[in-house]
Amino acid sequence: MAFSDRGTYRLHFETRGPADARDLLLVMGMGFSSRAWAGLPDRLAERFRVITFDNRGTGRSTRGRGSFRIRDLAADAAAVLDAAGASNALVFGISMGGMVALELALRHPEKVNALVLGCTFAGWLGSRKPSPGALRDLLVANVSFRGMKARSLARLLVSPDYYRSRPDEFAAWLKTVEYGGPWLGALQSRAIALHHTDPRLSEIRVPTLVLTGDQDQLVPPENSRRLVRRIPGAELVEITGAGHCFPLERPADTLKVLVDFFDSTGTQRRAGSESSSGLAAPFWARGLSQAVALPQRVR
Repeated sequence: MAFSDRGTYRLHFETRGPADARDLLLVMGMGFSSRAWAGLPDRLAERFRVITFDNRGTGRSTRGRGSFRIRDLAADAAAVLDAAGASNALVFGISMGGMVALELALRHPEKVNALVLGCTFAGWLGSRKPSPGALRDLLVANVSFRGMKARSLARLLVSPDYYRSRPDEFAAWLKTVEYGGPWLGALQSRAIALHHTDPRLSEIRVPTLVLTGDQDQLVPPENSRRLVRRIPGAELVEITGAGHCFPLERPADTLKVLVDFFDSTGTQRRAGSESSSGLAAPFWARGLSQAVALPQRVR
């Protein structure tokens, strides 16, 4: 068990995988600890040195004092990389973790070699909002997550088909996520509401993949399409039939998309530049699983 000391709080992190492999940082979303990644870190660790951590206030990380912004969570992520001995890394952030990954790439560009943004947006005010029903479920979940029925949380987090076919799997996963509680939920909601990177997206200069489930009720897929239109050279993959927690629903497809993309980047850092990695051609053109919808390439 390892920690990064941040003064008034500390961050728990773990590493797994070959010591000489490329570093890959995973950034979890709102309310959950890194255990919510389920089996994905172990599967990625067959190819990468995977670094996972608990955002402040979740899992084994302490919260510290006062409120915080997404930029502060990005500074936490940078500190975890330093503590893990990674000067830079491939980065995959999901939901709120995608916002953290965006800020990390913008504020600490030397630390990010390639970027995957999962079901996220550049700013709350300019985002495509969830339906009124999904917003209601989100508000209720923030206040009484542990008291909600799995069926109600499933409406927010996964596709109807997944929940109908694997309700027990979803319920078992909910028991592992280590929800941080309503006060942390309020602090994270405030940070998300103040998140605003739209004017800076053109500054991102690393290979970028935007990844979402096309049935996402919490962060509608249009938000991912908007990101791709604004980030130079970014690619889009929408996983057919998957909801917000697509790594849980479609672990094999998520793994393949991530591995194919990160392998395609090689050591390239600047989107659109020439390199032996071949990123000038869409990475998905080289045999992406047919279970994943062909992405749109948006300029």
